[in-house]
Order: sequence, then structure tokens, then C-alpha cells
Amino acid sequence: MKLTANSNDTYFVTLTIVYWIDIFTRLQYKDLIIDNLEYCRKEKVLEIYSYVIMSNHLHMIARSTEKPLSDVLRDFKTYTSKELYKMIKSNPQECRRNWMVKLFENAGKFNGLNKNFQVWQNKNQPIIMTNNKQFLIKQNYIHQNPVLAGIVANDFDYLYSSACEDSPLKVDEY
Repeated sequence: MKLTANSNDTYFVTLTIVYWIDIFTRLQYKDLIIDNLEYCRKEKVLEIYSYVIMSNHLHMIARSTEKPLSDVLRDFKTYTSKELYKMIKSNPQECRRNWMVKLFENAGKFNGLNKNFQVWQNKNQPIIMTNNKQFLIKQNYIHQNPVLAGIVANDFDYLYSSACEDSPLKVDEY
């Protein structure tokens, strides 16, 4: 789905790692995502209302008023793919390094859009937020992800979520 440049619509999107690889079990990889989401907020006018980074995917409710949201997400995924791949490949402490690199390279072979590797799945699964009730349902879903996964007992205890007051990424007002 192509999101128009003039659109002020807000979307729930999911960005998923290929083969559902649990890449975001390491803090440095999650921090890279946070840094780049913050960059997109400042430089690409991405408004983020809710988010959570799970072990192999990212959910967020967001919009972009100056560029199509699909373009912002494409740029985000392109840059973070390269950086994550580079970080993993060059990290001797990453015990899963060879396995992950092999899977990323294998995914790239089967996707004509990539040259050497693929980290993110192509689809973002955008769902337009048509009203406040739908927004609150999706926001609750986002915040409950770490609880339902058994990572934390309370959504506000998960650092890499907008439910947490101490979250490294502050969200916009809806």
C-alpha cells in the first residue's frame, strides 16, 4: 500500500525481521533502532505515538505529514538493515553471528529487491487508524506485547516501549 505525501492519516505498522530471527535480544541492536527512529522524527518528520521493540519485530503507531510514510519506513529499514548486518557481522561476541549472517544472506538471494542480504521483511502491514477507539485498541496491543511474551509483568516496566516513562524514545501526542 502506497501512503500519499499529503496524507495526515495515522497508521499502525509492524516491521518484522526475516525468518523472525530474535535479533533484538541485544541492547546495542535495540539502541540502533531507537537512534534511527529518533533521527526519522527529527529529519523526516515522523510522528510516533506508540511503539514497542520486541525480539524480532517492531510495532508502532505513526504518521508522516511531509513525505509518504512508506518512503520514511523504506529509508529507515534500508539504513538499519545495513547497520545491523554490519554490527552483527563484525561482532566477535555475537555467538549467533554466523547463523544470522547466513540467514540474512539467504533471504537476500531470494529477493530481487536486495543485492547481498535482507534483514527486514518487505511488508509493513499498515493499518489506518480511523478513530480513537481503534487507536486505543492498537496502542493497548502494542503495550501488552512484552507482557504477553512473558518478558515483564507490567507494560510500563518494559524499557523499549512507549508505555515506559523511562523509555529512550519519547512519543508524540495524539
